[in-house]
Amino acid sequence: MKKAINLFLISLVTALGCVFTSCNDEETTLSRAVLSSADVLVFDAIPSGSQLITVTSDADWVSECPDWVTISPSSGHAGQTEVEVSVSKNFRENAIDNPRKAVIKFKGRNLESIATVIIRQGGDKFRDPVDYTIEDMEAAADETVVRLPNMIVTALTENGFVLTDGNDYAFVKESPNQVSVGDKVSVVGEKFTDGMRMAYIIGGKITNEGTASVPEKTPVDITATLDNTNGKKYQYVTLTGDFDGTAITVGEMTCKAYFMDAAQGFEVNKLGGHKVKVTGYFAGMASPVVNIIPTEIEDLGVNEIIYFFDDFEWLAPWAAAGKNGNGSPSAGDTIGDNNESAESPQISAKGMVIDGITAEKAMLDKGYSFYRVTPDSDNAGECIYLNKNYLKFGKTGYQAGICFPSFDVPSGESVAMEFDWSVQRKGNGNFDPVTLYVLVDNNGTETEFDIPTHTFAQNDAFKWIHATVDLSSVTISKDTKISIKQRDWKLTTANRWFLDNVKFKQAK
Repeated sequence: MKKAINLFLISLVTALGCVFTSCNDEETTLSRAVLSSADVLVFDAIPSGSQLITVTSDADWVSECPDWVTISPSSGHAGQTEVEVSVSKNFRENAIDNPRKAVIKFKGRNLESIATVIIRQGGDKFRDPVDYTIEDMEAAADETVVRLPNMIVTALTENGFVLTDGNDYAFVKESPNQVSVGDKVSVVGEKFTDGMRMAYIIGGKITNEGTASVPEKTPVDITATLDNTNGKKYQYVTLTGDFDGTAITVGEMTCKAYFMDAAQGFEVNKLGGHKVKVTGYFAGMASPVVNIIPTEIEDLGVNEIIYFFDDFEWLAPWAAAGKNGNGSPSAGDTIGDNNESAESPQISAKGMVIDGITAEKAMLDKGYSFYRVTPDSDNAGECIYLNKNYLKFGKTGYQAGICFPSFDVPSGESVAMEFDWSVQRKGNGNFDPVTLYVLVDNNGTETEFDIPTHTFAQNDAFKWIHATVDLSSVTISKDTKISIKQRDWKLTTANRWFLDNVKFKQAK
């Protein structure tokens, strides 16, 4: 096989040579076409050895490289030549220098007969950092190496810390060494931008320069303006609302506040169903999500007892990846964008994989299960889809439902269920006929609870319908199976619907 490939390369070079020359070319012994077996070679700062490539030509060739790269042999003749490429240690003043890159060339007689190979050599990318203010860092291109001097640490997070220059704030992730609130530091790292357009630093070197007083500032109360809280800068804020175990809601506002990189000491998992006052740093907004890095959480008491809640925001990485896994396209927002044609990848799409698993597998791992039917099958093909960030069920001729993970309920307690749902609009403006019901299965004893159907008229805009179901007439335990299904079952028609914000709580 290798011999066949080599013969093919030689034939290809000969053919290219015929294309790039003519009978009137100036007499020369140099090749009319040159090819290299590699496009890029990568070496460590202290190289472990040389690397071999093959240069193929139809006549003589010569080479060109910088003084820190050695090519042997540096010239060759027709056919295939094995070439050894090596680099010197990447040192300056007895220390590892910055990473470096060069292009080596294997040349024939003209521009068309040049093969290039990129040489990359590792180094210390943090060796010669340039000082930046926080504001200048935010405007810099991603992957820029920056140095933030004379900063004060104001808060610690699960995986980093927040610092200030007295006016602005910056978030440092993956700190290489431990810091404390009140430390005066200089930070060297790479600047990046997250999905909410917020700048942050991946720490490379942290120099502790003593301690300083943390500047005292009054947090901005965003409780009444949560839906309008936006910007690309970290801000010191406070917010009061109802924490459902996943996010903080404020009245009927659309946006919800989510804890970002909260320190372990907060034990937020114990605050579900409580009213809380949170102080911390605004860390970006992409409606309906507002991120906050908490520095203080005040428990204002029990608001409601929640047994289970899922707003499916944890599916955001899969929604962003989309069916091809590269975000092109990402999942759309049918309801929020009022777009019946929004991109809706299948939850089992093989290209939509995060940490090695599909969205469907991630949901199965959490204890969910699904129903998929057609007129001829109780185990139909995929007809459940992901939007940003909620679920879509069914397609023409296919109906679908969902069974929720089990949860514990104290003996004698009654349960109420809440969820948001909507239905698909057709291209002619009509909405699919969908009638949902909740099915409670206690070891084969089934109880059904009807959900009022939608009242959409032709060409209405999409909107969510909030449903509340009193389940107090049945016993709920960890062995109970609770599902949402549709009366429109095993039909050839289109009966498509959406689901979000599922909650099981103590009935009042």
